[in-house]
Amino acid sequence: MTRTFLFLMLLVALTGCLGASDGGSRSGMAGKLVKQYGGEKTRPDKVAERRIVLLHPKSGERLNLTYYTQGQYDPDAMKKIDVLFRDRNANEIGKIDPELIDYLVDIRSRLGLPPSVVFEILSGYRSQASNDKLRLINGQAAKESFHIHGWAVDFRIKKVNGKAISEIAKTMQRGGVSYYPSSNHVHVDLGNIRTWATK
Repeated sequence: MTRTFLFLMLLVALTGCLGASDGGSRSGMAGKLVKQYGGEKTRPDKVAERRIVLLHPKSGERLNLTYYTQGQYDPDAMKKIDVLFRDRNANEIGKIDPELIDYLVDIRSRLGLPPSVVFEILSGYRSQASNDKLRLINGQAAKESFHIHGWAVDFRIKKVNGKAISEIAKTMQRGGVSYYPSSNHVHVDLGNIRTWATK
């Protein structure tokens, strides 16, 4: 009886460890997980039109466009966004999920900022090869990064505290959120609802 009980306890413990490991790999992030939340994710706000201004700071490449109108996404506008979000190290263009752009627009709305505010895009789509190289020099880069799927973006808004942006984004429960104080930028993605410690 005692041996059977001990065996069952050991089996439960091992199952728990394996489950935790799997959950970490699926979360698409590196670093220490601080909080992971249950429950369903929220959907983008219902609006008639969505506009956004995007800037890649290093190149100066800029977009100011309406990407959603009359109940649908504009494919030409989304292609332009794909190009701006491209992996510049590999010169590779990926497909960005429109709901990721919706996430940015809805963050802007909750911050009470005008449609003319500029989102500085630091990292958008990332090829697998570029992600592998990044992991060699940056321990905070995730092995299964959502950047690879076009589901994540690192950004900042000039003269707006990144910590404040991240706190607003967390309340929206759209996916992963983390603040990087060393560069005052925010990471958001469409993965599980979670946040983690960064530098």
